Amino acid sequence: MTTGKEIFDRAVRLLNYTNVYGENDGRLYASVYKRGLALVNQIYADLWQVEKGGQPFCPLCFLDEELRLSSRLREDAMPYGVAMLLAQGERDSANQQVMASVYSQKRRAHSPDRRADVLPRVCL
Repeated sequence: MTTGKEIFDRAVRLLNYTNVYGENDGRLYASVYKRGLALVNQIYADLWQVEKGGQPFCPLCFLDEELRLSSRLREDAMPYGVAMLLAQGERDSANQQVMASVYSQKRRAHSPDRRADVLPRVCL
C-alpha cells in the first residue's frame, strides 16, 4: 500500500463497510469517500511527526498520491487510524473504540521515544 486510496480502501474493509462479497458497497463507499482525503491527511500528519520529527509536512492533494512514510507505518498503523476516524464520523462507537485501541498500540510501537521496562542493576 503506497497511496492514500489504498490506505482508505483497507480502512473501509477493516470496518466491514462492504457488501456480502467483501467488495466496497457502492452507496456507502460514495458517501464516506468524500471525507477520505481529510481522514487520510489527519493520520498522515500524525504519523509524519512520529517518523520524521521536525521536517515540514506536506499533505496529500489527492488520494492517488504516494505517501512518504516507511512501509511499516503505512501498512501497519495507518489503516487503523483512518478506520478509527471513519468509524467516529459514522457514529460507529464499537468499531471506533477497537480501531482507536489498535491504532494507539501500533503508533506507540513505532514511536522513537518509546521506553522499555528494565530492572535496575545492583552494582557490587
